[in-house]
Amino acid sequence: MIAVYRRTMRKRADARAVGTEGKRWVRSWINVYRTETEARVPADEARLGSLIGEGLYSCVGKSHSYNGVQVVPGVTAMMMREGGLKTLAYDPATGRVRVGASVSVRELKTFLRDEHGRGLLNSGNYMEQSVIGALATGTHGFGPRAVMADSIVELTFLDGAGRRVTLKRGDPDFRYVALSFGTIAPIIELVLETKPLEPYVSVSSMSRMSKLDELKQGSIAANWAVMPYTDPEDPVVMLHALAECHEAENLQAHPEPKGGKGKFAAWVLKRYYALDRFLPALRRPMQRFIDWLDLKQSERVITDPGDLDFLYDPKPGLKENRAPSITRGLFSTTYTGYNLAFFVPLEKAPAVVKFIIREADALRDLGFYLKGIISVRELPGTAGPVFAANAHRPVAAIDLFADPRDYAWLERLQRLVMHYEPETRPHFGKSALGPDFCSALDDNHLAELMRIHRQHYPQGRLMFSERVRTMLGVGRPLPGESAADAGFA
Repeated sequence: MIAVYRRTMRKRADARAVGTEGKRWVRSWINVYRTETEARVPADEARLGSLIGEGLYSCVGKSHSYNGVQVVPGVTAMMMREGGLKTLAYDPATGRVRVGASVSVRELKTFLRDEHGRGLLNSGNYMEQSVIGALATGTHGFGPRAVMADSIVELTFLDGAGRRVTLKRGDPDFRYVALSFGTIAPIIELVLETKPLEPYVSVSSMSRMSKLDELKQGSIAANWAVMPYTDPEDPVVMLHALAECHEAENLQAHPEPKGGKGKFAAWVLKRYYALDRFLPALRRPMQRFIDWLDLKQSERVITDPGDLDFLYDPKPGLKENRAPSITRGLFSTTYTGYNLAFFVPLEKAPAVVKFIIREADALRDLGFYLKGIISVRELPGTAGPVFAANAHRPVAAIDLFADPRDYAWLERLQRLVMHYEPETRPHFGKSALGPDFCSALDDNHLAELMRIHRQHYPQGRLMFSERVRTMLGVGRPLPGESAADAGFA
């Protein structure tokens, strides 16, 4: 009860602090990375430019980050999402939208939908982060043009002297700056491509990994989740596939289960999440039981063109941060656990998942359990920004979940995957970042990014995540207050 009370008080204090300057806590989404720092809320571009000259600073866009990408201890935090840079302007001639640094993903989606009948090419489902802040973490959805930064056609940032710099697609430095994981900031405006609103055929299925290709046939986007304690040779999966309406005939679906077994299975699944959340040791026996049920079923719906969140919940209305109804509870692990993610070549995804299942199961005697699922989001295309997950080839985003106290085991699993798959690329908001990723990102590309950084920030006042600094080899961690007070730094 005391812990619950403290969390409630912390959330209330954070809510009261929004929009205020001074000493405040800045936290990653689930509070794993946090620091008390000096917050600044820029009312406009001129104020932001003057703040840049005052000392060390970082930029926070309402952080959707599990590794502290936007949480930098000991420096002034520019709270971009809370500021006054609210530009929102749509150009019907080009189908592009100009958006400012204080605009959230939700605000942009609502503006495009309600006033222009348009939508984003892709985005994640955390809508409170700023659009520009989402770039620092490489936010993505799944399907074509999956990485948000791939829709940028122009961007403007302030350099270390507070001057405007604008880059357009095709400029030599653009493909580095469009997704620079905090090394170029503050970005104050973007111009993004958009698309018309349209319905899709959405099929959410419960099946087996061996049936994935059959069930995905005809789809343009696929997201699947694996129950890690079911049959390691052919585990139970939940698939969400989207197809264009003219492909409806080609998208396969299992028939709806009938009889007592189907009703019983539905009853079990409905109650599984609560037990998974509160009784980790029951995850394996419960999933073994679900495996024994061997339930195969699908739901087919036509998405609402105006639904802001159709990738994650295709039924009409905004039920954000939730998954298709068959597996809704199973996908809700983010709020009760730690999430780590990385990208592997798309064709390697099933093998990587099976490998993780075996390695995780071998850690049970140490008390470690993955939460209910391993999530796989398919990014089948390629993207323009150099550091996009799918810059060179189609990839799959592998998301692992565990209880907060167990997140170090997820980092171990990430390292094990990297031993066998050197093309593993980082998710800048969710991976355990470090030098091991440099070869996959290409040392030459990283050197070019740092050249661009030094060109525009020679004063050395822009600071970025300690994990990014470690990955890039640009110095020791900044001493926080506790280190300074202890005489350790």
